[in-house]
Amino acid sequence: MRALSQDLDLARSGKTVHPARRRLKLARSLLRLMKPALGAQSFQQENETLRDAAQALAGLRRTEAMSEAIAKLKTHAKKDGASDDAVFAELETAAHDLRQDVVSPEEVARRIEETSVRVAELRGRISAWTLPKRDIALFVDGLRACFAKARHLLRDGLDKKEMPLLHEARKSVIHHLHHVELLTPLWPKLFKVWAAELQKLREDLGDLNDLDDLSAEFDRPESPFAGIEHKEKALALIDLRRKAILTRIDNETGHLFAEEPKNFAARIDALWRHLAA
Repeated sequence: MRALSQDLDLARSGKTVHPARRRLKLARSLLRLMKPALGAQSFQQENETLRDAAQALAGLRRTEAMSEAIAKLKTHAKKDGASDDAVFAELETAAHDLRQDVVSPEEVARRIEETSVRVAELRGRISAWTLPKRDIALFVDGLRACFAKARHLLRDGLDKKEMPLLHEARKSVIHHLHHVELLTPLWPKLFKVWAAELQKLREDLGDLNDLDDLSAEFDRPESPFAGIEHKEKALALIDLRRKAILTRIDNETGHLFAEEPKNFAARIDALWRHLAA
């Protein structure tokens, strides 16, 4: 929580809000690990606090992500020989205009302050948490639940080609990645490779989400993207990149989530108990 407060202080000084949002995601991942131990009521309260804190920064991050998505789209188009300078000049101008419309300095300050208040409230309650010190079964159950949810959403989203399911899957993959990173001392060589592959999947799911947010701007009448001259060319480039990302996600998901959740939990439990022995 102290590191998160420092990230928010940096955001106040004009730095990106991305580190603070990533820290909030880590906090929510740890909370899911502790869910069985905390109980449903405490989990719900703290999860809502962290969710609301993240939501306060969501609009700020969204405008940053829009520019990043366009830069990646441009790089991908150049590799495929499909780059069009006129299209990307329009996209970059629209992203700049959107950022100016959505985020004023006063709004940035207000949202950062709102997040800081929520984080301070949570810090004040953490000392009252009662968690098991030796029984790892509850924590393993938290690991299993996140793994199972990510596995189900990824498979369902890929089978049905439904982007909302894959965007939900991204959240669970992030939680699972944070858990795997925590488990690295159990078997450093294995878990470092595992975490690196999950990070690639996380990035691809994030890029897919950003592309869909970018596409949605073209349908919003008040958006600067709605009136660009080369709209159809831009959407075609987005569709090409989306298809390439979906292929990678399909390939990455297979081996990362091949295991049944109960077998995954049993393996982690055995490794954990062996290390503690």
